[in-house]
Amino acid sequence: MSKLIPLYAQIDDATLEAMASKGIVRRGRADAANVQFETIGADEIVCNIEGATVRLDDKGLAKARCTCPAATTCRHKIAIVFALRTQAGEQPAAPAVEIDWPARLATFDRKTLLSAVGKTGLREAIRLFALAEAATIHPGGLSLRVVLRLSVEEIEIAVPAEGGFSAVVSGLPERRRAAGHAAAILAARRHFGHETIEIDEAEAVADQKVFVPDGPLLAAMRDAVCRAYSQGFAVPSRALEERLMLLAISSRAEAMPRLSASLRRIAEGLEQRRSRNVNHDPVELLREIAFAHALLYSVSHTSDDARLRRLAGTVRAEYEPIGDLGLIGLGATLFETLAGAVGVTGHFVEPATGRRFTATLARGTTHDTRFDPRAAHRTQSIWGHTLARLSSATFHLSGAQASSTGQLSLSQTSRAEAIQPFKPGQEEIAGWARDRSGPLADLAHMSWPILADHLARCFAPSLDAPPLSAQPVILLPSRIAPVTFDDLTQRLRWPLMDMSGAWISLSLDHDDEGRGLGASRIAALEAALGDGGNKRPFAIVAIARPDGGKIVLEPIALWGETQTLLDFPDRIPAQGGDVVSRIMAGLRRRAAQFAPPPPADVVVRQTSHLLQTGVDALIGFAEAGLHASAQERLLTPLAKTYQLASLTPLAELFSRTIASRGNDASPAALATAQGLFTLQSFNSRLQIWT
Repeated sequence: MSKLIPLYAQIDDATLEAMASKGIVRRGRADAANVQFETIGADEIVCNIEGATVRLDDKGLAKARCTCPAATTCRHKIAIVFALRTQAGEQPAAPAVEIDWPARLATFDRKTLLSAVGKTGLREAIRLFALAEAATIHPGGLSLRVVLRLSVEEIEIAVPAEGGFSAVVSGLPERRRAAGHAAAILAARRHFGHETIEIDEAEAVADQKVFVPDGPLLAAMRDAVCRAYSQGFAVPSRALEERLMLLAISSRAEAMPRLSASLRRIAEGLEQRRSRNVNHDPVELLREIAFAHALLYSVSHTSDDARLRRLAGTVRAEYEPIGDLGLIGLGATLFETLAGAVGVTGHFVEPATGRRFTATLARGTTHDTRFDPRAAHRTQSIWGHTLARLSSATFHLSGAQASSTGQLSLSQTSRAEAIQPFKPGQEEIAGWARDRSGPLADLAHMSWPILADHLARCFAPSLDAPPLSAQPVILLPSRIAPVTFDDLTQRLRWPLMDMSGAWISLSLDHDDEGRGLGASRIAALEAALGDGGNKRPFAIVAIARPDGGKIVLEPIALWGETQTLLDFPDRIPAQGGDVVSRIMAGLRRRAAQFAPPPPADVVVRQTSHLLQTGVDALIGFAEAGLHASAQERLLTPLAKTYQLASLTPLAELFSRTIASRGNDASPAALATAQGLFTLQSFNSRLQIWT
């Protein structure tokens, strides 16, 4: 009997389910009868099943090769394991002597993990382990199953009774496998009482002190990024993705975490494009490639040590202790992503400093369909209390930990104390806005031009720091116009006037899909404003974010005699499509009798269109493989157009791209793309009219 038969026949069901899923394992069990063995040798087993050919060797099932297009462990490989069990003559049975799992996990010490995944991989594993909300360990007769539950996914791995780190298996994509396996092993080690494995901080500090840009590494990264543009759009390949990932996780790249993260995102975008994923966005892929190219150029040509460190980024944990905080809850919002993740986010401000923080409860619906963000807001405990209570209260948070973006850790070591309901007063909030030198001057606003300048600074592009995705603000209007509905954009429009007579418009999407968050918010807002017994709010809490070349404001809470959270109103508005339809019909009939309609900003619109046309042309140029005919057809007319539009820097960038040949074409095109995206960001402003 070939030595490979018992190697595969002893793989138990728990291990197979960790590598694939219960459904694929069931399908593989049913397909086992269709397996035809072509050769069973000492070094290789070759099988055929339903037109697919599978080759097995002594490297294990994770390294098995199948001719089917599946990117992960397929049903054909699973079926062959069941067929080999039959070939071996019996089902794998648990050994007579129980496996000593604590001793087994002790073999995965710091030295072993560092050797297997490297310092960068171990650091990523420690980060994943710290982010895990729960870890479940299931010892079995032949394998140890470990499940790490993160905020938006679950990582499940199986540790076999024998073998080294390479014997550990899971269904994770190859680029995430090393860190994910190491994180699960860290969780299992803690479960069995082993000492915690950490990166030596003294070593990390020493690395930072002697940080010098690695010329050969930067050159290799530049080459890979340029290939991502020149080849990735036309003929995306797994080899290019793996090259980017290897550069991202190399030990030399850990001193440049921003570049490392950018290379990871490029690899993921290329994988989406290669697999024709419906969520793939070519514009965002080009944006990431252009950003990485610009960052590489800046790191290579910067001599100032302080700026060099900002460009490279700092090696830090996801959350760091920041001491005790005094916080005010500004409200909470529900969210739903295209990938299916749902959750609720609480927004907070520290009045002593003006710093904004968030706390999020979330899950990926494909992993935990029982999670209800509305129920979690009301019942799930964070820091000893519910988010519903904390998001409308003042409190003291002891032992706080936060990320660089202001995301608060939900660690049980942090505790919320001295909780009092927050009842905002009109004079108090107006005082925040009037004190332009105070810590809350950028939070509360009575003047819309000042608000627009603040948001332009917040979302201004910079290579030195990652951009903000959203910013909460408090608006104190002097006049509130009726809510109207725009049929063209399918958005609710709510005009507000400031003390000088300037107008802005808040907006909400009318979205019945998914959980229908947009429609329910509109219904809640209409119920709050349309009730004759309620006075109009004196302040509105809104979230500002860039959106399609402009800055939009979305209301999340109304402050008046009472506080109303649009996602969590005290009185649930009537549900049903007919109710929402009646509200929409009423909003459409209203005349804008108090607020003039926003004028069409022709200059901004034309500029946005010109910039987007340039982005589309560069994507088309890449999809054509940087062919000279595409260069002439797509780029030459734009150089003339930008010159006529007085966008001289862009015209020069396009002219340089047109004149480039060979290896110079990709760098020139990416510099042009970065210029386009930078101008798009500067062109994004809050619209104000009188």
